[in-house]
Amino acid sequence: MNLKTRYLYHEFGNFFILTLSIFILLFMVRPFLWLMDIIINHFFTIGTVGKFFIYSFFEVSPDIIALSFFTAVIGTVARMNMDREYWVFLISGISGRQILKFFFIAGLIFCFVEFWLCFFVAPSAIYKNRLLIRQARIDEPMKMFKPKSLIKNFPGISIYVDDIKGRTLHGVYISQKIGSDTVCVISAEEGKIQLNTDGYLSLLLENGSIVSHSIEKSRIILKTLFKEYSFLLPYRVVSDFNLEKRPKEMNLFLLIRNLSRQSDNQFFMIIFKKIFFVLLPIFYLFIGFYAGIGSRMHGYMHILGIGLLMGLLSYFIILVGESIVYKTGNVYLFFIVPLIFLFLVVLLNKRFSNVI
Repeated sequence: MNLKTRYLYHEFGNFFILTLSIFILLFMVRPFLWLMDIIINHFFTIGTVGKFFIYSFFEVSPDIIALSFFTAVIGTVARMNMDREYWVFLISGISGRQILKFFFIAGLIFCFVEFWLCFFVAPSAIYKNRLLIRQARIDEPMKMFKPKSLIKNFPGISIYVDDIKGRTLHGVYISQKIGSDTVCVISAEEGKIQLNTDGYLSLLLENGSIVSHSIEKSRIILKTLFKEYSFLLPYRVVSDFNLEKRPKEMNLFLLIRNLSRQSDNQFFMIIFKKIFFVLLPIFYLFIGFYAGIGSRMHGYMHILGIGLLMGLLSYFIILVGESIVYKTGNVYLFFIVPLIFLFLVVLLNKRFSNVI
């Protein structure tokens, strides 16, 4: 029995790692294209690019892990069936139910993983990604600033920056014409871009001076030193200023709290969908096991291709169910999806119960 367990672990692990890599590549195409657009149109550093990919992966991790488990179960059983190893187990006195028990334990482990990912990891990743995108839009004007260059992108203002390190401007000089007679010159050792509550950008300057000149009289009107000074720029950022967590960005405790306070069906829909994903490995366990027994494969690549196709088809059913809910506004229609999966389990169990 220990030999059987080690063998199943090895076969299942190989298929799982392979399918996990494939699904990561498939699901990360959209974030990659989105990232290219962000890099072109906004300001992104290498650090934020890395964070973006990490958050994007954890955002779709519940889908990827569930589909990888499903495809690995199909692949393992189908490969054993193709090489007649499954039937060798039966002849040796190891029933199909004992093999199914191994996968059932693995399914329970994956249910706990899905619970953690769905209710805690994925919502946090979605929220942190939104913060990254917002920060990229705030930092977008950083593209205008170049070391040892005169910036004239802001009407009526000329800005010179001696050096730029990260998001910090060093050696900042600002010239602004006020009216027809006065020129204000501001110099500072450092400066950072900030966003006010109205969405306008400002430069938070440190350790500098403000000197106002009269052009006609050729004399200094005002001269003062400052430790900190906020200089408002005539540039407004189009961004989402509401940083409150959206329903999809809430963890389990926040969802339950809002569900008890509000009668909005959106919270019920999100909780129900997450619960369904938590239980999805159990559905996938039986569907994948019976599908593997009933399949007639002719090679490793054939097994992998069919397994991936079945995984994507099952995911398509979930997407269709979710689309129907958003189209009709009736959250109870999503119950159709688990009913379809339950029907498949019952149908396949009836068809192959004689060989386990």
